[in-house]
This record gives sequence, structure tokens and C-alpha cells, in this order.
Amino acid sequence: MLNFLIQARWAGKQAPEILDADEAAWPFNTDSPVLQDVVRQDRTLSIMLVNLCGLDWVEIEPLLPVARAGAREQDMLPVIIVDMTDLVPLRNTSLAYDVLPSVRANSPILPELDWRAYFARRKALLIEKWQPEAIVHLGSDQDW
Repeated sequence: MLNFLIQARWAGKQAPEILDADEAAWPFNTDSPVLQDVVRQDRTLSIMLVNLCGLDWVEIEPLLPVARAGAREQDMLPVIIVDMTDLVPLRNTSLAYDVLPSVRANSPILPELDWRAYFARRKALLIEKWQPEAIVHLGSDQDW
């Protein structure tokens, strides 16, 4: 009987592929606290990069609920992108995050380095790493 119901439900349609838990949660572990019930076994995880580069923590903190809600509306997981060095407050939010270098802060340290080219390469690697479905820009950094 169950087989008949399954066949009738998907008649003329291709049944969705069921992923195992690790595939559905990639690039995270299945027990990662950042997942917050967004993993489904009928599709891979969709990532939304949220660019907050150029902002300080006091500017970032009120934007985190906006980023979380926007990603949830799109059935995506937000990954926060920052260029700050103190990551402790961000780590305490239970959000996934990644870091890019701050061109403005690093240029005086090694002025002979082409920081814009370095930033562009790091950004390309970050996008390749996360393979986002969407990128949202809320930061003030002009290098994005």
C-alpha cells in the first residue's frame, strides 16, 4: 500500500534525491549549532554570504538579526563576512562567519603589497569555498 501511495504521489515527477545527513549539512558538521534547523535532506544547504566588511562590532551587532531573518526567508544559512580582528563577539552569536583582510587597516603595515589585488584573490577564494547562492552587501567597504 505504501509503495502505491509513493508511486501515486510522484507519478510523472522525479522523486527528490534523499541526501544523507552529512551531505545535507555540508560544509558544516551535522551537529553544528549554526545550522539551526535549516538542513533538509531533499536538497543541499544554501549559503547566503552577508558582507559586513568595513563595519565595527557596534555597527554589526544590530544587523545580525536582519541577516538571519533575510536568510531564513530565502531558506538559506547566513555566513557573515567581516574584516575585523576581534572575532570573540561574533563567535558568541552562533552564526557562521569568515574573515577577509582589511585593506584600509593593513595598507600602512606593508605598503609595498598590492592590498587590493590580495583582497580580490582572498574574496575569490572565499566565494569558491562557500559557493553561495546569494551575496548580500550590508558593509561599507568599497573593495567589494
